[in-house]
Amino acid sequence: MRILRLRSELSPEETRPILDKMDAIAVRIGSAGALEEMELAAHLARSAFTKKTNIARSLRYEFLLWLCGKNDIRSAMEISAPKDGEEFFAVVFSETKRDAACRMLSAKESPLALKKEADPLSLERISLSRIG
Repeated sequence: MRILRLRSELSPEETRPILDKMDAIAVRIGSAGALEEMELAAHLARSAFTKKTNIARSLRYEFLLWLCGKNDIRSAMEISAPKDGEEFFAVVFSETKRDAACRMLSAKESPLALKKEADPLSLERISLSRIG
């Protein structure tokens, strides 16, 4: 998994199909406060596929469900979808397509500006999101 912080000239509606082709997803800045949150969500998504407990059909959407603490993709996307013109995280699950992201999105990359470690409550929220 690679995380890029981008600002694109394209609208979110134009961005989504490009990211789909790259096995990536756009996440609003603020959906995660630390790199550790994204890593945990990715780990839990991969684990769900291994255990066949995944809800989504693709790893990127399963990741989004875990990150947002939701059980349906529509509500997770409503919470995490970037607004038009704002910076966003592009979470790329295919290592070979990472460099194409900036080119295809006509985007400028910025430093991540994420804390390395998350606060315990954020990690707990992600970990326990499927209970209940």
